[in-house]
Amino acid sequence: MRVCGSLVVSLVVFLVVCGVASAQTIKITFVDVVEVDGPSIFMGDISHKIEGKQLTKNQIDVVQSLRLKYSPLVGRPPVTIDADFIGNSLKIAKRALRKVGLEPSSFDISKSTKVLVSRKSQSVDAQELISFAQSALLEELTQRFNGGEYQIEADTSVPNLSLPTGKLDFSLRRLRSQFLAGDINVYLDISIDGVNRKSVKIPFSVKLTSKVLIAKKNFTRGDPLDLKDFEGSTQTLGQARLAPVHETQLKQMRANRRVSKGTVLISNMVERIPKILSGKLVTIVANFNGVRVKSSGTALADGFIGQEISVKNRLSKRVIFGVVMPNGDVQVAVQ
Repeated sequence: MRVCGSLVVSLVVFLVVCGVASAQTIKITFVDVVEVDGPSIFMGDISHKIEGKQLTKNQIDVVQSLRLKYSPLVGRPPVTIDADFIGNSLKIAKRALRKVGLEPSSFDISKSTKVLVSRKSQSVDAQELISFAQSALLEELTQRFNGGEYQIEADTSVPNLSLPTGKLDFSLRRLRSQFLAGDINVYLDISIDGVNRKSVKIPFSVKLTSKVLIAKKNFTRGDPLDLKDFEGSTQTLGQARLAPVHETQLKQMRANRRVSKGTVLISNMVERIPKILSGKLVTIVANFNGVRVKSSGTALADGFIGQEISVKNRLSKRVIFGVVMPNGDVQVAVQ
């Protein structure tokens, strides 16, 4: 029994000695202050050197990849990472460490360790935002109406921005305002590496200088519009929701509402004169077995070329439907 006891004691001593011999101390030297790019802080971000006699590259990579916490937002104060926090983080990561043969207790972390971590940022000048928005706004307004000159002034109170690092892209949101001139707010979406990070509102004041037509007499709904009844002028409009009508657009147009003398003619006041007017006598054309037959009737509605309208036949008094042709006839399909 004494011999067996001696063997057991010797074996325990041997295992303890072997365990001590196999354990290695890993020393990490930390930086004092650091800036990180991403939203997370990793051990590799705050460590200057990781040392150990038998450390492999794979083990070092695992230690460096340990995620500690979220990094502060851009513009916020730095966060402090101390020895206690690092020690707790190593214990939390013990499963990942043990997979590569390391133990949390193997790390030598100085009690005085304290690292200040802040977020890297890039500055976006307000003028850069304004220039992009102004150009995009001008393009949008020109697509709506290109018959004038726009004067666009931005609100200079737009601040400079501090944003996370990465590739910047700007995009113009769809304009909420349908005005051509006046106070127009432009909204820019700012993305970094393809991810939308911030939206900025930029107020603009827009004026439109354009040729306009001013009515020299009163018009009622349906009155044809003739250029001689208008005075041409060039005006700068501080408010304009709809486009002014130019003289080249006045051909074959009529008033679709009452227009008072002295009014600037705009697009919602006019409409094209139909090929056929309601109440007018029209020619009805139909084909019967290759024979072209004509009759007459009264149009019951205005009709443009290619549009289907109803017509009342003068003889039969029947209401029929046909398509307005370029020559003003109404073509009826015979079934």
